[in-house]
Amino acid sequence: MTERIAANAHSVQVTMLKLHKACMDHIEQAAKSVEQEINRVLHLEADFAVWLHVLGERPEVQQLRSAHQDFGLAFYAAMSGLYRQAFSSLRSFLEVTAGAAYLSSLEFKRRQWINGKLDISWSAIISSEDGIYSTAFLWEFCPEAIPEQGEMVASLKNSYRRCSEYIHGNVAASQMLPPDISFKEELMKEWLSVAASILGSMIHCFMVRYYKDLSKFQKQAVEASLEDHFSHLASIRTLLGLPVEKERSEA
Repeated sequence: MTERIAANAHSVQVTMLKLHKACMDHIEQAAKSVEQEINRVLHLEADFAVWLHVLGERPEVQQLRSAHQDFGLAFYAAMSGLYRQAFSSLRSFLEVTAGAAYLSSLEFKRRQWINGKLDISWSAIISSEDGIYSTAFLWEFCPEAIPEQGEMVASLKNSYRRCSEYIHGNVAASQMLPPDISFKEELMKEWLSVAASILGSMIHCFMVRYYKDLSKFQKQAVEASLEDHFSHLASIRTLLGLPVEKERSEA
């Protein structure tokens, strides 16, 4: 019995080391092939981390930091060729981050969520009636962003749907997944594209929910990233005091 257990343990070790080698090879190839896309994601992730630092005293920051760890796992999984797991952790990051920002305005429900009495509802987060990009929510927290609410909700829905397709075995998405751990540039680029979109969306969510409540010093810490990623939006230009192009009047 002892010999058989030892043999099984050795077999498992050999298998795991082969998988580890395949993951290491994938990391090396990904780093060389999609370096520009990786750098873009890391830039956004660094800016997201600045927001976490600025929001460090808020009660929901523990959940935001936990979600940030999910993003780290998602990035590691994608770099290692574990694509389905990468999309799964990425969706978790999206849900928890957007959920924490949304529920921060609903203290009773936030406490219920923390105590396990309430589940995060994606439909509630993106609700047109009182979700984080609803007119009612934006009017109270950031009315400057009302004109772009449709664009932002569409981005959130798109990212969530794409992650879900890989998680739930959508046929078209599943056919893109390699049968083993092997580099697939198209799939790697898609994950990085969705990750960049989600990070950008979460930074924008933070701006909508928190920017006006920040101190002058805190605003200075995040304004560079807002200008860097969203200077094309009239809301950001207005909040940062940048020139806003006036609409031309019809002749």
